[in-house]
Amino acid sequence: GALRAHLKMHRREKSNKCNQCNFASSWTSALKKHKQTHSGVKSNMCNQCDFASYDESNLKRHLQMHSGEKPYKCNQCDYASNRKFHLGTHLRTHSGDKPYKCSQCEYVTTQTNHLNSHLKRHSGEKSNKCKQCDYASSEPSHLRTHLKTHGGKKSNKCDQCDYATYSATTLKRHLLRHSGEKTLKCNQCDYSSNRQDALKSHMKTHSKEKLNKCDQCMFASSRI
Repeated sequence: GALRAHLKMHRREKSNKCNQCNFASSWTSALKKHKQTHSGVKSNMCNQCDFASYDESNLKRHLQMHSGEKPYKCNQCDYASNRKFHLGTHLRTHSGDKPYKCSQCEYVTTQTNHLNSHLKRHSGEKSNKCKQCDYASSEPSHLRTHLKTHGGKKSNKCDQCDYATYSATTLKRHLLRHSGEKTLKCNQCDYSSNRQDALKSHMKTHSKEKLNKCDQCMFASSRI
């Protein structure tokens, strides 16, 4: 099957070796692509913007962004992508398959990058640092949102009121207030909310977990 064919790639002898670093591959084509990274010449250039790449396949994917072409389509919904890998990740949302598991807690996810971000929460690592202030985060997306605060422009605007924000995600949450839609539902009762933090707080009432403890007496609560 496909997995067996893939595993053969790992077992092949990597006889094609780079003479400038430790890179080695079983494929001559892979070595050729790799050598271009040493030359510094990105010969595959986009004719519509400044994008350039060492790899012709990367350029092809990039050009699909300009054309809007999304050849990889889901057979269960309207989702489509210009990358096969992204389609594979999307299909897991239908199957419920979450193969990437945290070794320190019960967290599971469909994507390796989500797991890597999650693991940084355990380690306390905040490798995504702002160059303009002391802000740091374990999440690249959080840093991108933070950087907009230095630009001063809140480009994500509500079309129903004067609300504006730096973050598209925050705007989506705000719009739910206008619609009244509560998409986050409890799987143990009829409770629903449009806020993730509110749902998490509610779930503690089912588990009876009381994490918020008074440091002066025995009182504890599932809510702050």
